Amino acid sequence: MAGSTIGQRNALSAAALVVAAVLFVGVIVLSSTLLRSAQVDLTEEKLFTLSEGSERIAQSIDEPITLRFYFSDTLAREIPAIGIYAQRVRDLLEEFVRASDGKIRLEIYDPEPFSPAEDRAVAFGLQGVPVDQSGELVYFGLAGTNSTDDTETIAFFDQSRERFLEYDIARVVHNLANPEKRKVGLITSLPLSGSPYRGQPGAPDDSWIAYSQLEEFFEIEPIRASSGEIPEDIDVLLLVHPKDLTDETLFAIDQFVLRGGRLIAFIDPHSEADAARANPAQPGADTGSNLEKLLAAWGVEMPADKIAGDLRAARRVQVPSESESRVAAIDYPLWMALTGNNFDRNDQITSTLNQLNLASPGFLRKTEGSAIEMTPLLFTSAEGGGTVDASRVKGRAADPVAVVRGFETTGEPLTLAARLHGQVKTAFPEGPPRPEDEEEDSEESADSASENASASEEGSESQHLLESENPIDVVVVADVDLLADAMWVRVQDFFGQRIAVPMAQNGSFFVNAVDNLSGSSELIGLRGRGVAQRPFTTIQEIQREAERGFRAKEQELLAKLQETENRLKDLQKQEEGQGTTVLTPEQKEAIESFRDEAVRIRQELREVQHALRRDVENLTSWIKAANIGLIPVLVAIVAVVLAAVRRSQRKRPRLS
Repeated sequence: MAGSTIGQRNALSAAALVVAAVLFVGVIVLSSTLLRSAQVDLTEEKLFTLSEGSERIAQSIDEPITLRFYFSDTLAREIPAIGIYAQRVRDLLEEFVRASDGKIRLEIYDPEPFSPAEDRAVAFGLQGVPVDQSGELVYFGLAGTNSTDDTETIAFFDQSRERFLEYDIARVVHNLANPEKRKVGLITSLPLSGSPYRGQPGAPDDSWIAYSQLEEFFEIEPIRASSGEIPEDIDVLLLVHPKDLTDETLFAIDQFVLRGGRLIAFIDPHSEADAARANPAQPGADTGSNLEKLLAAWGVEMPADKIAGDLRAARRVQVPSESESRVAAIDYPLWMALTGNNFDRNDQITSTLNQLNLASPGFLRKTEGSAIEMTPLLFTSAEGGGTVDASRVKGRAADPVAVVRGFETTGEPLTLAARLHGQVKTAFPEGPPRPEDEEEDSEESADSASENASASEEGSESQHLLESENPIDVVVVADVDLLADAMWVRVQDFFGQRIAVPMAQNGSFFVNAVDNLSGSSELIGLRGRGVAQRPFTTIQEIQREAERGFRAKEQELLAKLQETENRLKDLQKQEEGQGTTVLTPEQKEAIESFRDEAVRIRQELREVQHALRRDVENLTSWIKAANIGLIPVLVAIVAVVLAAVRRSQRKRPRLS
C-alpha cells in the first residue's frame, strides 16, 4: 500500500513537471507574440525607448514607406556580437512600424551570394563586406523607398554608431516622409562645404561633418558675402564666421530679420579654424568675425578684445613642462567641454544635449538700456567662468600656461550663445546704404543721387522697415570652432565610406538650432540621444584639485629658480669686475642652496602627483567594486532571504 502511494506521488510529480514545462514554453511563446512591444527601459537616457520625436515622425507619414532590412545570416555566425546588434536594429525598425500605424512596411532579406536579394542590395548602394578568405560579401544595411520612388539608405550599420542608431533610422524615415527640404541660406568665410570638386566622381568628401549633417535635412543655398539681397524663399539665414560683409549685405540681413526672417549667427573674436587656414606670410590676418552694427541695434554686443573660458569645464591639453624636460598636462580654460549645467534645459535647442566642445569663444552681453529679451542657451559656470585678453592667442600659437596665468574669473556666468526675442529697430535708420562709388562723387553728384534715392524710397517705402513687424527670433553663438570636425567628431574610413563617430554633440546643437528656427522640432529630442563619451565628473574634480596644488608648487619652484639665477648673475658680474673666475663661498652656498631647494620642491611635486593617482585609483576601485560586486551581493541576499522564508514555512506545523 505504501509503495503504491509512493508510486502515485512520483507519477503526479512527473506529470506536474511536464505540465509546468508545457506551461513555461507556452507562456514564453505567448509573451513573445502578444507582448513583443512591451518593454521596461531602465537605462538613464532611455536608449531602448522610441523618443517622442521618432513617434511624431512615424505618425506624420502621409503615404506608405517601405523599409528593406538586409542582413546576412553568415555575419551573425562569424561575428556573434554583430548578430546581437542586428537584433537590436530589427527591434527598433519594428518599433517604427508599430508607431506608424501601418504606414511603414518592413521587409527583411538575407542577401545570399549571387541571389536576387544581393543584386537588389547592390542596386540600392549597400556596402558589402568580406568576412572570410572566400571573398563572399555580407550585408548589414537598410534601404527605404516612398511612393514617389525616392530612396534613402544606410549602407552599413557600423557598430561604433550604436548609440546613434535611432537617429540614423529616423533620418531615413524623415527624409522619405518629407522629400521637399526647407531652404537655408548660408553666408560663410570658411570652407564648410569642402572643395569645389566635392560631389564629382572620384573626388573625396572633405566637407565639415556639421555641414554634411545639415545637408541631409535642408537645401543649402550659398549667398555671397557681398550680396545685397536675401532670397525670399529662404526659411532660415545662417551666418558662419561672416567676415568682410558689405553695408549692402548688412542692410539686406537687417531687413530680412525685421520682416520676420529667422537668423542664426556664429561669430567669434578668434576662430582657431580660421587661424589654421591663415597664410603664414600674413601673421597679422584677422581671425575674428562680428556683427557690431546689427547687434548694437538689437541691444547686444560681443567684445572683440576678450575671449571667454571656464576653469570648471576646461579640457586637459599636453604642454611642455617648464620645470622638467617632459610633457605635462594642464586644464586649458579656453577649450571647454560644456555639460548639462551649462545648458538651458527649458529651450528645445539645448534641452536634450549632454556635451558640447568649444574653443576660444567670445561672450555676449546686453548693452546699457537694451530692451531685448536675451535668453542664454550656453553659458559658463559662475565659479570658473572668466576671460583673457584676445591678444594672448591672436596672431600666434597660444601658450596654454601663459593663458592660465592671465585668466581672470568674473564670479558670474558668461553667455556663450543666446536666443534674442523682442521688438527691435533697424540698424539703418537713414535708409539703404549708398554704393561706395556714389560716396566718392562730387557734391553735385551726391545731391542728385540723394534725390534719386529719396524718390526710390518713396516708391518702395514698404520695403524699407524701420522696426520689426513682429518680435524677432535670432540665435547668436559666440564661437565658430565648435563646428570644426576636430572639436567634436572622429572621422573614420570604412571601405571608402566616411564614418563619423561623435565625441560630443556639436553637430546636434547646430542642426537643432536650424530645425527649431525653421519651425520643425520633431528631431530635436531624438538627435541629442547618445554621446560616445561619458565623463567621470567626480574623478575629474579630484584631478583638478590636485592639478591646482601641483601648479602652485610648480610656480613656487619657478620663482625660486628665477631668483637664484638672478643672484648668480649678480655674483658673476661682481667676480668678473674683480678679474677672477673662481667661485666664492657665497656663490657655492647659493648654488648648493638652490639645488637642495629644487630637489625638495620636485619631491613635493611628485608627492602631489602620487596623491592624485592614489585618490583616483581608490575612487576607481570603489566604482568597480560597486558595479561588479554589488549585483551578485544583492542576488545572494535575496537568495538567503528566500531560503530562510521557505525553511520557516516548512517548520510551521500543518493543521490536520
